[in-house]
Amino acid sequence: MEDILVWVVDDDKDYCDLIREVIVDEYRVEVFNDADSYRTALASSTPDLVLMDINLPDISGIELCQELATSGKDTAVIFVSGMNTLEERLRAYDASAVDFIAKPFELKELVAKVQSVASYQAKKRSLMQAETMSRNMAFQSMTESSQYGAVLQFFRQCFLCHDYQSLADAFFDLMQQLNLSSCLEIRDDEVHYFAPEHGEISPIEANILELLDKHGRLYDFGCRTICNDKHVSFLIKNMPLDDEVLYGRLRDIIAVIVEGLEARVLDIGRQQTLKHVFMEIQGLLGNISGAILEHDEKFSAALTGMTAEIRSSFHVLDMTEEQEDYFASMVERNLKEANSAGEAFYRLQGSLNTVKNVVESSVS
Repeated sequence: MEDILVWVVDDDKDYCDLIREVIVDEYRVEVFNDADSYRTALASSTPDLVLMDINLPDISGIELCQELATSGKDTAVIFVSGMNTLEERLRAYDASAVDFIAKPFELKELVAKVQSVASYQAKKRSLMQAETMSRNMAFQSMTESSQYGAVLQFFRQCFLCHDYQSLADAFFDLMQQLNLSSCLEIRDDEVHYFAPEHGEISPIEANILELLDKHGRLYDFGCRTICNDKHVSFLIKNMPLDDEVLYGRLRDIIAVIVEGLEARVLDIGRQQTLKHVFMEIQGLLGNISGAILEHDEKFSAALTGMTAEIRSSFHVLDMTEEQEDYFASMVERNLKEANSAGEAFYRLQGSLNTVKNVVESSVS
């Protein structure tokens, strides 16, 4: 137990030298022959175990032990006293001592008690370290869970974004939850830059995004990281390089975020294309409807006039009744075929309406 620090506080120098010689091979040992030197050392160091005489010349060991207990230091005290009375032992217990050795004593007894208390202190320290580690791991797990939950919420929010600005707003909300400062670039036919709270990015940030958007998925420089995809780049301005675990986790998270941004940007582009197609089809349908209506009106007027002229000219042509019936039936048959051609236009219009409805549902 060489890492266990044992202090011996006693005004008898020969006794202190004896104790040091007996236990120095197993423990780190420091000796104090008065209360002042002990108090001065205690201000900057914390022993695991103190062998303390109760009857010191300048102050009672009981009082020193009470001071140690109220200081909050994790130190075990074994009192050594020539007064082996019940009252003395009760005073030691009330002062929060862990054991009592009566003078004169066997060295074997001293070594055994020191070894027992030192082992207890070592186990307690090990348990405290394990508890601290477990608490840190639990806190880290909660932090990770919170961060991953924020990322999942961001992906859900992405589906509600139908333009670049709303997508950028959702992105900056996530960055705020991750305690990251960033700016964003989206590229389609032109380049769009975004900053938190609808602000403007600086010219040098725009230049950095432009210069580094082809430098791989993740590119670190200084305390900054740029994350790239085909249509999206964002700059993290305050990556925590001093925390290796957090830094590694954030790198994994932002690599996933840029993929989600890229997918949503492509989807927004497709929606905008569909919306444009929808507008074009809607305009085309309006033109077709007007053309069909105009065609029907002119065609109906022409056929009506032609039919009237044909019937009124039968007496001029001097046809037989059978010839008139044949000629009239021929005209009516061709009129029906002309009407069926007009119905084909209406069927085309109906098909285009169906396409328009499909596109409209996709856009919405």
